Amino acid sequence: MEVSDVYTSITTQPGIATELVQDVWDLAVKTALRELPTARDFVDVTPERPMSRGSSITMEKYEWATDADVEAALTPLDEEADVDAHKLPKPTPVTLTPDEFGAAVVRTRKLDSRTFAPVDAYSVRYLADQANRVVDALVQNAMIAGTTATTVDGGPVNALTPADVLTDSIIRRTVTRLRTDSVPTWYADAYAGLVHPHVILDLREDTDPAGWYIPNAYGADQSRIWNGEVGKFEGVRFVENSLVRHSDDGANDAEVYNSYFIGRGALAKHIIQDVNVVIGPQIDKLRRFHTVGWLFDGDFKVYEPKALRRIVSSSSLEGDISS
Repeated sequence: MEVSDVYTSITTQPGIATELVQDVWDLAVKTALRELPTARDFVDVTPERPMSRGSSITMEKYEWATDADVEAALTPLDEEADVDAHKLPKPTPVTLTPDEFGAAVVRTRKLDSRTFAPVDAYSVRYLADQANRVVDALVQNAMIAGTTATTVDGGPVNALTPADVLTDSIIRRTVTRLRTDSVPTWYADAYAGLVHPHVILDLREDTDPAGWYIPNAYGADQSRIWNGEVGKFEGVRFVENSLVRHSDDGANDAEVYNSYFIGRGALAKHIIQDVNVVIGPQIDKLRRFHTVGWLFDGDFKVYEPKALRRIVSSSSLEGDISS
């Protein structure tokens, strides 16, 4: 009778492999992917000479001559009569009320003495990401509260479908409205467009690639290229950010996306303390606990509503089975 061989191998159980061959861990712990927010890049109005500290600060905004003022001045002067004086327009107050935001994590001495990867470095990166996302959300909250949304088809948000996407025609009309209101532009004589990647996909597929102007062709000063900027089109420099606010408020729960078109002077900020990492003291009796946190004290608000337009659209990606 033939006797089958007995192999010393990994597949044989039990055997030497039971203890000597084990799953191993990669000792390098990497950080999960995360894009830093960019909404704050477009906040450019700050208080200049506050008279003192306080719970809030009010900035005054001068108004320009109205159409009626111009019309009244079109009448030729009477050679022998003086003109009637009129009051300067009342300034518009914009009030910012700073508030504190923050969070902290606690690590223990026992954890530090047993981990194979550094905890402090990860804690700081985690908290920095959290702080950036919170501040980005605060800026977007201000933009949403200070604007009236316009959908791409002019209808209600809850009627939008994946076919209702952002197009080149809508961009041209939005830029035209901003220019009609004499809204100042940013660098390269363009407005800023903060959009979700799903929205920029539809816009780029709808347009001729030759119509886009890539960022590194703007000029020699590359410091004026925003983080996440993908190109200039029809007078708008587009920045894509996956944190741009979106929800399933469309027809049949279709995803809908906010897109912000921003000129200079649209947004204001009052920062008492910018985002700062705070290392807490060890106050327990055996000094086993240690906290790391972040703190932000400030506020954001729409300063000039005419300089900010918010367009709501869906995305064809919502109905794409290959996504």
